[in-house]
Amino acid sequence: MSTMLPEWAAHRARGMMVIMLLLGAAFAVGHHFFYRSLSGKPPPSIIYFGGFAGGLTGQQVNLAVGSAFAFSVNSALGAAITTAADQAFWTAIRTKSSRLEVVDNLPTATTNVWSIFDFRLWKKSLTRMVLATIFWLLCVTSFITPATLNVGWSVVKSKSIARVPQVDFTSLNFANIEGEGDLTPTFVYSNPQYPVLQAVAGSTTGGQILPISSPHQNATWLLEFDGPALSCQEIDKESALYEDFTNNILITMVAGGKSGTYYPCMRSFGYISWVPTADIDTGVISPLPFPHPPWIAPPLPGMARGDMQGCADTINGSVSFLRSALDQIANMTITRCITYNTSYLANFTYINGIQSVELATKGSFNNVTGLSFVRGAGPFEKRGIGSRSPIYNIHAIETFAYQAVMDAFGRMFVGVIAYEYPPGNEDRKPAHTNDTQMMLTPLLGTADYSFLQSLDMGSSVGGIGSLLESVEDGGTPWNGYSVLQTLNSTLPVASVIEELFRNATISLMSMPLLRPNYSSPYAPPDVAMTLTAYSIIYSYAARTLWLAYGIAIGMTLLSILLGFVSIYYNDGFSYMTKFSTILRIAYCIDLSEPVRPEDTDGKDPTPRYIGNLTISFPPTGKTGRYEKAAVVSEEEQL
Repeated sequence: MSTMLPEWAAHRARGMMVIMLLLGAAFAVGHHFFYRSLSGKPPPSIIYFGGFAGGLTGQQVNLAVGSAFAFSVNSALGAAITTAADQAFWTAIRTKSSRLEVVDNLPTATTNVWSIFDFRLWKKSLTRMVLATIFWLLCVTSFITPATLNVGWSVVKSKSIARVPQVDFTSLNFANIEGEGDLTPTFVYSNPQYPVLQAVAGSTTGGQILPISSPHQNATWLLEFDGPALSCQEIDKESALYEDFTNNILITMVAGGKSGTYYPCMRSFGYISWVPTADIDTGVISPLPFPHPPWIAPPLPGMARGDMQGCADTINGSVSFLRSALDQIANMTITRCITYNTSYLANFTYINGIQSVELATKGSFNNVTGLSFVRGAGPFEKRGIGSRSPIYNIHAIETFAYQAVMDAFGRMFVGVIAYEYPPGNEDRKPAHTNDTQMMLTPLLGTADYSFLQSLDMGSSVGGIGSLLESVEDGGTPWNGYSVLQTLNSTLPVASVIEELFRNATISLMSMPLLRPNYSSPYAPPDVAMTLTAYSIIYSYAARTLWLAYGIAIGMTLLSILLGFVSIYYNDGFSYMTKFSTILRIAYCIDLSEPVRPEDTDGKDPTPRYIGNLTISFPPTGKTGRYEKAAVVSEEEQL
């Protein structure tokens, strides 16, 4: 008596494969839409299950959901592939007799990855092994697809008009101008005000632009404004001006030390910086560093002729400088700087509050001449012809401001570094004179001033040199080492000074008192600013996800096609690997010899002889009891 099964039950493998394919595709679509809903959004800060082991962050939940989708897709497609592989398995073992060892290992191809490398299984059922290989490669998608959602930086730029830090040279906070007189007020330039001194000193000492506050942490703007700059160049050694300088310095070197006709070397200069001076009585401006050297001075007490190295002598009533003096100024370079008005181009960039300024100057409008004073009750006011409203002298105010900046900058460099024999020094030990702040600036790192690094007297009269020199010469034992000074030999002094002044000018913006008062009619306009917003957001690579899922679905379709072909060779019937299926089919198999009673418990390991048994199955639809299988060759058994 037989029972007719409904068609859907007889072909449930086909239905299983199709349903699992559709379910896997549905999970893939769900995975895509879930990631797309997160794309471009920041990771959530919410905490789930906070009372349990610290809880789960929203980021962790999203990653877990993505992994769950990938697992579901892999499971559904894997079920379709294993179903197809089962049909190929039953087709393979029904076609011809096989050794039981081969039949034993063939079903494990989808549960044991190492079975893929068993050549006998490939020879027995190529279709089954191809499907098993596809099944194992399908697992790769579960690693790739969750990684298509990443967390990265999002950069959004926007433009706006804003007030940025600027410098206002029409401000009265630059120069200190003192008032004098009663009937006719006179306002005399005195010195730079403290904000100017602070900005210039800080920038020049550090060798860079001071930090300037930005309205936003991440912003960029281009600022163009007029301001003072320095133009520096070396004086030609063949010029008359250079000769005047050298003669003036030579005279100062021997001043105050005359003894008879002999002039000893009273001082030696390593550095001199000065500004032109005007004679109070005559008003004549002198460019010399020492306009009034002390020629007339008594000889030092106890000093006799020949005690010191000679610098000059008197021959026929005129002073003749000796080689010892001329050698000291033989390699002297003199740099001359003038202030001029120019246009600054400053490109400010702030990234997370870190400042970067690209600075350039364009053009030279006019040289800046200092203004000593202004006089009158309204020194900055003048009226045009036929004009009722006053016209103000902006140029004078700006000149005072430029003058204050240059004055503050000059105070960092003006002065002298020298060795000299002061009056009353009985031991005749030269004293070191350093009355300039140049040593605090990057100018000291140039090759021209490398000799100033050491402040000792070396092997001068009465001295034994510095400890550093003594250690380097081997005179004082010491097993330590000191860092050697690295000199910037590529930049000339003139370029260094010009850059320091430009940096100092921009650094004025760091002082609030030197910025514009926007109630003033001379306040500069607002500036176009580019704002950059950085945020952490999800980034979804949809193309990568669909490439992985597309390959997986395509290989699954191929697997289903092979499964359908296997069902065709199984006379249109489908099979599962359930225990009941195996039990029913095993009832009708033929073995080359019966299994011994003591081995019917099925425990491991399988006896060797069982693996070598030949097994054959009756054609589909036929039933019967165990029969002894025909003995066939080993190649046929495979």
